[in-house]
Amino acid sequence: MWRRGRPVTLAVFLAVILLSPSVYAHEQEILNVILVEDEARPGNVSDSAFVEGNGIVFRMRDNTANASMQIRIDLNQDGLFNGSEDNVSVWLTRSCSLDENGSLVDENCAVSHQIIFGNTSQGVYEYQIERMVENSTSEVWNYSIQVWPDIHEEPGQPSIGDCFGANCEEEGDANAATTDSDLSLESMLYVIMALATLGIILLVMSIRKERLER
Repeated sequence: MWRRGRPVTLAVFLAVILLSPSVYAHEQEILNVILVEDEARPGNVSDSAFVEGNGIVFRMRDNTANASMQIRIDLNQDGLFNGSEDNVSVWLTRSCSLDENGSLVDENCAVSHQIIFGNTSQGVYEYQIERMVENSTSEVWNYSIQVWPDIHEEPGQPSIGDCFGANCEEEGDANAATTDSDLSLESMLYVIMALATLGIILLVMSIRKERLER
């Protein structure tokens, strides 16, 4: 019975895979910005791979004695960095003291600061890093972060920049081979789906027959 039912089982498996909807999801990525004694690395974030849903972790790596830094991000893009809607970190230090249990001695002590840009955060955000040594302001660095849209393109849908109309006939001829290849693949998938559906029908009939013979 098992040998006879293996092709049908395989057909069912193929049907489940082929008939399941495709999901296009963006995996969240975290960019590390390292803060050293004279700059942030990288300071300006402009790579188109940094899209909505991604985040940044600012890590304090300045070994200067008694140095601390604060990050201020102008989230509402009003030119100010200390508003209620802006993102402001605590003063970051190179290290934090721990007690015998491994807990922070000072709960406000931090060596890094993280921010996640949501799914509707496309745009350019200015931010400042203020560096202080011995409780006196040393300098302020200014950078920017560009958050790009997270675009998912599904097969068969036109992409940005696609050509439409009579003026695009030559381009369409140039892409004819690719289009024919896509159609062949689509036809093959339809055949596989039909065979998988047939396999399901045969499986149901086989199970019904076995029950009637008992």
